[in-house]
Amino acid sequence: MGTWVHKLSKINEELRTAVCVECGPVSLRAMGYSKTGKKMWRCKQARITERRTRERPWLAFKTEVCESCGFIPEHPCQLDVDHIDGNHSNNDQSNLQTLCANCHRLKTQINKDWENKVILIDPL
Repeated sequence: MGTWVHKLSKINEELRTAVCVECGPVSLRAMGYSKTGKKMWRCKQARITERRTRERPWLAFKTEVCESCGFIPEHPCQLDVDHIDGNHSNNDQSNLQTLCANCHRLKTQINKDWENKVILIDPL
């Protein structure tokens, strides 16, 4: 389990809603029961964020601007985390850079990253 930074208040068990200190109004996810038999709830957004970080560890190193052109996005979805050496298994911070979609596409085209991909074919 992760660190509990999402504190809940105004819990409505019937509607499964609450107010989270980190996220604001949220849906709740049941976690089970405490030792005293009280039902435990968790902020649904905390679960999503924790799972996303576990499945995509490189997202922890995403910055707020493009490291190539200095683009400042209106929304974080306009930025990508690029593996500099093209090895998606190498999530070392020195191998990661934040690029806008345009710079990422241009880097991929110039470096011809698709040629370096190893494709495993399962023989029949």
